[in-house]
Amino acid sequence: MKMNTIKAFLARVITPAVVAFTVSTGPVMSAEPIKVAVTNWADVLAVANVAKYVLETQLKQPVQFVQADIGIQYQGVARGDLDIMVGGWLPVTHGMYYSRYKDQMEDVGIIYTGGKNGWAVPAYVPESQVSSIADLAKPDVQKQMNGTIQGIEPGGGLMQASEKTIKAYDLSGYHLQSSSEAGMLASIQRAYQSKQWTVVTVWSPHWLFQKWQMRYLKDPKGTLGGEEQIHGFASKQFAGKFPRADVFFKHFKLTLADVEAIEFEGNSTNDYATAAKKFVDSHPDKLKAWLQQ
Repeated sequence: MKMNTIKAFLARVITPAVVAFTVSTGPVMSAEPIKVAVTNWADVLAVANVAKYVLETQLKQPVQFVQADIGIQYQGVARGDLDIMVGGWLPVTHGMYYSRYKDQMEDVGIIYTGGKNGWAVPAYVPESQVSSIADLAKPDVQKQMNGTIQGIEPGGGLMQASEKTIKAYDLSGYHLQSSSEAGMLASIQRAYQSKQWTVVTVWSPHWLFQKWQMRYLKDPKGTLGGEEQIHGFASKQFAGKFPRADVFFKHFKLTLADVEAIEFEGNSTNDYATAAKKFVDSHPDKLKAWLQQ
């Protein structure tokens, strides 16, 4: 048998057997990473880092975080440019985005419930004077607050709801200050240092409530919404491209307390990846549930 003939024979007979053996020995790491959309919001970082740790260590599936504003996340997932987002707030906060893109996305399920949006003030602001959003319209309260409501990124659903809230409660004397989560937190820090009055746009779960004593203002008109459910939304191609990851996300459940614990650890150490690892490693029962077939 000539050398070329022998090589061809080996290629036909031996190589497929080796390949078959390799595939059967365990999960194969996908060459293509899952593009997970994130924002620098504590709740999103907590959830996304837990998912990343499990996917990479248990399913051998690489994950790439893609920073994007929330509106871009919905658009990117709908187009298939992004594979999945893990911070979809419904029914109110992201209702506008959801109604626009829901037919172009897959809802992989509710990750946790109990989310809340609102406006809050430091606990040292007398509740007898400011207990409700309506109280902000009082001239003396407006003066104490410097006519400013400290917000976050302008594209967030909370900011859109806050603009509606200003109109609903006739707070035309106030300016909704766009900033970022970091800017909002810095404003609380400054206010606390000199016990200044301030009102900020906030949400739960968030570690800030463990660092500072803050009080949500009552919202009798319900313009900032009630209890929210936090969903994962994936592209239409996601299940086909990443079938095992799709099953994982359908079983991926956390509690509000879980998220806040990861947030607090991640913020304290400035290391959300390690905080996520610590949480997963100490909750084998949750991990087992997430990895159901």
